[in-house]
Amino acid sequence: MGYDAMVIGDLDLQLGPDVLRQRIADAEFPILSANLKTPADDKLLAQPYALVEVGGRTAGIIGLTWESAQVSADQYVLLNAEEVLAQYVPELQEQTDIIIVLSNMGAEEDMRLSSQVSGIDLIVGGRSREAMPQGWRNAQTGTILVQAGAQGQWVGRRQLHFDSEGTVTEYSDELLLLTDEYADDPQMRALLDSYATQ
Repeated sequence: MGYDAMVIGDLDLQLGPDVLRQRIADAEFPILSANLKTPADDKLLAQPYALVEVGGRTAGIIGLTWESAQVSADQYVLLNAEEVLAQYVPELQEQTDIIIVLSNMGAEEDMRLSSQVSGIDLIVGGRSREAMPQGWRNAQTGTILVQAGAQGQWVGRRQLHFDSEGTVTEYSDELLLLTDEYADDPQMRALLDSYATQ
């Protein structure tokens, strides 16, 4: 599908850090988390952010894993999301035109974070899986919030328009519900079916 980046979600933690490291190594795109460490070496398990060229501009994409995920303390350490955003957003503001957060925190926490940390243009949230035909915009900070679906529920497209200083001047939303009228891609269906038999 041409992914630019992916965030590590709480379900990705279930098979342990060694398997997760292998999946990160296998991926042909950045897998991100700015707040997930392993206690063995006290280092981030994945890269905290990625720089991506989009429409002639540089976007910084930060990953946040749900900090309340139930994990084994000998496998993972989850850092406070607000604190890591306060660290990385200013760092990315010096390098990028656009800052996007891929969040596994849930919609309510994403809204709270959009008020607590300014400088974020867009939060693409997961875990809550709330279909949002229109993005929600924080009137205080200007951060726009949308939600990703799961298991082929919908495809969302958000177009942001920026002025010369990198401020979002307008945005548009499109939410396409993937109902039964859309046939499965044969290659993807075969791949998913192969996992079901393992």
